[in-house]
Order: sequence, then C-alpha cells, then structure tokens
Amino acid sequence: MNQLALVNHNGNMDNEMSHPMAPPAGGYDPKVTPMSIATISSGFEKGDFLVREEKGQRVYFDFFEEAFNYIAYKGYIRMSKEDEMEWMDTMNNVHASVKGGMKYNTGKLLMVLYRPIPEAQS
Repeated sequence: MNQLALVNHNGNMDNEMSHPMAPPAGGYDPKVTPMSIATISSGFEKGDFLVREEKGQRVYFDFFEEAFNYIAYKGYIRMSKEDEMEWMDTMNNVHASVKGGMKYNTGKLLMVLYRPIPEAQS
C-alpha cells in the first residue's frame, strides 16, 4: 500500500510514513541521479490542469490540488526552485525551437517534479 509522506511543522519528514521513493535525508542531486520527471500545466479544454508523466501518460484534472495529490501519491517530489526553473527554461526553449510552433497546446507550465529511478532500473 502506498502512503504519502507526512511533513511535521518543523519541515522534517516522518520516516515511518514516508513514501518508499522519497529521497534520503541528504536528498538526491538531480544533476547526477537518474530520474523521471513529471509536470503540471494549466490551460486546457479537457480539464484546467494536466499532469504529464513517464511513458507519455497524460491525466487531466479540474483542480490543482487533485493534480498535485495524484502525482505526489506516485512518489514524485517537487524540485528545488533552482532546478525547477532550469527545467522550465529548457522546456520553454525546446517548445520555442519547433518551427511553426508546437502541434498541440502545451499549456502554461506550473510545476516540475521528479522521482529517482531505482538503481535496478537504470
């Protein structure tokens, strides 16, 4: 059974209830750790918020909280502001590089999350 990580008022995670994919106390270095990313974007007709995750899976939600809870339950963790901005800049540059614009609505990117890939899968 999957469980969400609980955060105490002092910001520390309660290790007894943490998600099995949660980073260790020292954290991961996203620049050297194999990881999978997921994004939450807004501005779509099917639903106000879109979660894009591994293997091209897309799920639409009417409320941001539903989108965030869905992806957090799968073990994704929000990146540091610095890493998140680097990914957002990269994705915006990639989308802008497509001659004539992207074929599909990419929406407005709101959040980038990551999940470390276990060593066995890398």
